[in-house]
Amino acid sequence: MVLSLSVSERAFVRDGIEQSVRVDGRAREDYRSMVLELGVVPQASGSARLRLGGGCTDVMVAVKADIGAPSKENPGHGRLQCSVELSASADPMYEGRGGDGLGVELGKALERSLLGASAGGMASLSVAASGERGSTAHAAHHGAGAALDMSLLGIQRGKTCWVLQVDALVLNAEGSLLDALSIAVKAALADTKIPKVTSVAGPNADDPAELELDDDPDECSRLDVAGVPLIVTLTRVGSHAVVDATHEEEAHMTAALSVAVDAKGLVRSVGKRGGGGVDLGVMRAMMKNARDIGGDLIKAVDGFLLTAASRAGDGDDDEDDDDDMDEDGGIDM
Repeated sequence: MVLSLSVSERAFVRDGIEQSVRVDGRAREDYRSMVLELGVVPQASGSARLRLGGGCTDVMVAVKADIGAPSKENPGHGRLQCSVELSASADPMYEGRGGDGLGVELGKALERSLLGASAGGMASLSVAASGERGSTAHAAHHGAGAALDMSLLGIQRGKTCWVLQVDALVLNAEGSLLDALSIAVKAALADTKIPKVTSVAGPNADDPAELELDDDPDECSRLDVAGVPLIVTLTRVGSHAVVDATHEEEAHMTAALSVAVDAKGLVRSVGKRGGGGVDLGVMRAMMKNARDIGGDLIKAVDGFLLTAASRAGDGDDDEDDDDDMDEDGGIDM
């Protein structure tokens, strides 16, 4: 969506950011209100929906676990793929194939954060911005650089594995889309149930083994999402950067830096958009800021997921021990 703002409106937005009093009353490092729901798509293996600012930005993610073939590079590991579709309800420009280009870009950014960036790509940018030297870039394929332990998704080495298809749908897009998607993806992965697989030998010695699936919820396993990062985008407007930028603020940006940060404060990937250049020193400062903000965001989201898992296990909908989740699914930041 291309916004047409008057000179006075532009000045009002810029001045508010300069004084750390944005149009909606937030400071530069404040998020809008968040409402996170789990299990919103019953047919999926796991799902989640996130609404920012009362639904101004609204995304839904569904994870489907299917049995497929592992990659040649990692024959004992599972695979993961991300795709993003932008609904025409979010913006008429997304009708038909209008949102395909942005969808591919968002899907690749999510995969980089989950699976690691390729050598010489975003990983090297991350190393340069953080000032680290001698670091090894993440492998382009699933393996040690992945946020999930992909070896746990292997079934028969070189033959079968679990393939996680992460499908995201953008219902409304009023800024901070990639950040919202990353939160919903982590929540959907946490909600995912992997059926128990048993290899059964055929009646004859030469017969190939058959796989039997047990999708009893009590027998299903869960993914460990402790290492899954969240993406924090710092949008630079003038001499300052803001988090969770609205459409109006994004229309003023010179550049935006999207940093995937995990619970240990490690940077998983970095992406930049916008035509303006960013000085290396400024980039390092933005990276540090993203790590600090990301740490608080991860604590809030992980607290929500922990409480949700506890309630699901206890079957007690009245438990309210965790301040990070209220009865409406809100996340306090």
